[in-house]
Amino acid sequence: MQKLLATLMCAAGFVLAGAAHATVINGTIHKIDGDKDGQMDDVRISQFTFTVTAGATVFFDSLAYEATNVDLNGDGVITGFDVNMWLFKGTTLLRDEDDSSLTFGDGSVHRYDTAFSHTFSQAGTYTMAIGEHGRTGFDALRGYSTNTYFNPRAGNLDWAAWRVTMTATNGTIGNVANLYGDPVAAVPEPAALGLLGAGLLGVAAARRRRPAMTSM
Repeated sequence: MQKLLATLMCAAGFVLAGAAHATVINGTIHKIDGDKDGQMDDVRISQFTFTVTAGATVFFDSLAYEATNVDLNGDGVITGFDVNMWLFKGTTLLRDEDDSSLTFGDGSVHRYDTAFSHTFSQAGTYTMAIGEHGRTGFDALRGYSTNTYFNPRAGNLDWAAWRVTMTATNGTIGNVANLYGDPVAAVPEPAALGLLGAGLLGVAAARRRRPAMTSM
């Protein structure tokens, strides 16, 4: 019995090690006084950092445009904006992505939600910026755009919410930190958990089928 359990746990370990690793991060963009001129006329561009292992391929999938009046990201409010995503290594801009023809996996219903895949040749810490279409890479690195009109496109609010799901394959992503304090959540890989659960159920079934020992 102990050998069987050890074998199953070892196999589950291999499954988990090779499984895709997903992390979800949420945040908002809104009016701020970024340039400290006493006017709330600048728009926040969100930023978060993360680390990856060398060779990891990460699929970044944004959800921000709730065009069908359905609360897709579960925050209780209908919001939306045309998403732009910027990927940095330090101050070097690696990717500038707006919209996408890729298939979205998070419930996106409009091309204003952006998604892209990136393979990281070097391990290290990277920064992702999330903001409105039309802002510059300089704005994204600074964290806001100045003296600009905020266009939420869905809902009649002075802010809008976003969610980004990051799924890593051939490596791992970790140490995700939102620079503005919004929550980060790890998402278990369903297939890996299913296999692990099936293995543990098999152990339980084997124990139930084992005949009882008769007393001597």
